[in-house]
Amino acid sequence: MNNLYGNNFVQKQRASGFKSTIYAMAEIVDNSVDAGATNIDIIIKTKETFAGLKSVLSISEILFLDNGKGMTKDRINGCLTFSEGEGRSASRIGAFGVGLPNSSISVCQRTEVYSLDQSNTWNHVFLDLNDQKNRTEPGYDPSIVKNPPLDSLIDMPDNCRTIIRWAEIDLIDTSNTDILIRRANKLLGRIYRYKMGRGINISIASYLEGNTQYTTPPVSIIPYDPLFLTETNNYISPLIWKAATIQDPKGRHKILSEKSEFNSVFHYKKFINGCQENATHKALFQKHDDYWDVTYPFKVGNKTYNWSIKASFACRGIRTPGIGAGGRTDIGQAIGKKMTGDRNDKISSANIFFMRGEREIDYGNYGLYKVTDEKQRWWTIEIHFDQDLDELMGVSNVKQSVGFRAIQHQEIEDVEVHEDLAIGVQREILWEQMSRVISRAIKKMMKEINQYAQDFKRLEESFLDDNDGVRTPIPQAETTVIQVIPKGDAWSKEQKQEVATFLKEKFMHLPINVINHQVKIFADGLTKTLVLYAPNESGFLFELTEKRGKLITLINTNHVYYTNIIEPLKSNKYLKEFAISIEMLISAYALEMDILIQDNPAKYEQPLEKYLLNLSSRLNEFITDSDIKINSELWQERLKTRDSAKNNSDD
Repeated sequence: MNNLYGNNFVQKQRASGFKSTIYAMAEIVDNSVDAGATNIDIIIKTKETFAGLKSVLSISEILFLDNGKGMTKDRINGCLTFSEGEGRSASRIGAFGVGLPNSSISVCQRTEVYSLDQSNTWNHVFLDLNDQKNRTEPGYDPSIVKNPPLDSLIDMPDNCRTIIRWAEIDLIDTSNTDILIRRANKLLGRIYRYKMGRGINISIASYLEGNTQYTTPPVSIIPYDPLFLTETNNYISPLIWKAATIQDPKGRHKILSEKSEFNSVFHYKKFINGCQENATHKALFQKHDDYWDVTYPFKVGNKTYNWSIKASFACRGIRTPGIGAGGRTDIGQAIGKKMTGDRNDKISSANIFFMRGEREIDYGNYGLYKVTDEKQRWWTIEIHFDQDLDELMGVSNVKQSVGFRAIQHQEIEDVEVHEDLAIGVQREILWEQMSRVISRAIKKMMKEINQYAQDFKRLEESFLDDNDGVRTPIPQAETTVIQVIPKGDAWSKEQKQEVATFLKEKFMHLPINVINHQVKIFADGLTKTLVLYAPNESGFLFELTEKRGKLITLINTNHVYYTNIIEPLKSNKYLKEFAISIEMLISAYALEMDILIQDNPAKYEQPLEKYLLNLSSRLNEFITDSDIKINSELWQERLKTRDSAKNNSDD
């Protein structure tokens, strides 16, 4: 039998594609989390060497200690073997079985593992790349009973059960301990933001070889939440407290600075009122209720997958904190780094994050927004999925990326979905669905964000245009957060009622029986979207919106086509089926128009909206000038007469 790989395989595998040392470290943290650890300690050991009279400090070892469940004898003997993991599970981050060996060899020549088994005995195993060169076949020695080198640690954390030791480090991307710690704080705090919120503590420290005191004492990594919804201690906490207590010169209006509402500190204070100093604060962003924790099913044949979206955007006092350009302030600059990353620490970032099992896997703009548009900083989107979507999402075996790309509807519109569809085609269908939802969410959030700027400009002008000093405040309400809508696509009686109840809260002017009727029509598949009726002054006959995963075509009740044509049909039991056919046509048109805009907004958005406005205006003119109106009472009498004649003839 031929060997699958030779002794040089591991050496060549060292360049396995980790973005940085921190991402390699994250693989070890993954294993600790999967082992049930609640405390994970990272200790960096440095050594001092001399080049002539010059002293040079370099990183010699990195140790990972956790209080997880430890490893059995069998498990520790397989932990350094490629693809010998514990398999897939919804509760685990790991899935590929290469995390520990792959990440270790990407940084160091020698990896050692110490772990307590069920009998509280320390077992030890190691992988030494120099040793591999001398072996006739690739492999490593079975584990032996051996205590960890406690004399090389300043102290041993309580209940420690596993220690990973990276030694003979030669491929680390910085030899500066402070830089590595700073990068770890920022990036690990972002990758594990949800895990930390669920009680997992990750700390990092450093010490100089031979010393008995830490150079950098153990300090817990704090979470970095790009949704800016976390209200407990996190990366933004000290920044908002400082901004709320010390006036930022860049946050002072050039002309109206003497008035409190035109100073950023006035607005930032609202986010710390009633909170604990530098520890808690109010959320800087708000959930977008139509795209918050909404689950979207994806069906291929008999298989159904689910993914969900979480979207948030800036509160008014963050976007326009007394000045129109809130991005100029220190808080605005910090939020900007969420979109652009931190060049000083070589940490990149974006507005769209992919989360797998509540662990960040990837991020990017994916061509779905302009990275050069600084106004885009004010929103964030997370896409959440579980391990069952790994293959379709193209998750890399080092859990640093997904294969996602933005797909336009026209690329897959001729594809027939069936059980035997090729994986590549399934991916494109899934990604088109995600692209569509993400694009809609961005568009709606940017509309809210742009409205902030317009409202502020009006407020500013009202003060600048009148010097009497008396102002009536212009209403500036925040978007409200509404929670409920059923997940999945089942349409039981209870779920129809749940959707109807939710819509009633959104469209209080509509009678519940009308909403129930429209929900039934949609559930029965007669219309492509839910169709509801609401007045607006836009002049459009209809518009398409999305509420927590359900597309809704809103037909304008102020339009004469509604008052003269649709309403008479809907109010007559003999004619309402004709109204349904009109709703079918309008909802299909609205959906197709939306798909075209999502595929190519630059090309289609303005022309289609202009076309819709012109169409709506022409309908208005035609119906008004010709005095066209359906006389439902006349038709009702005619149909009653017809039914009566038919019944008499049957008798």
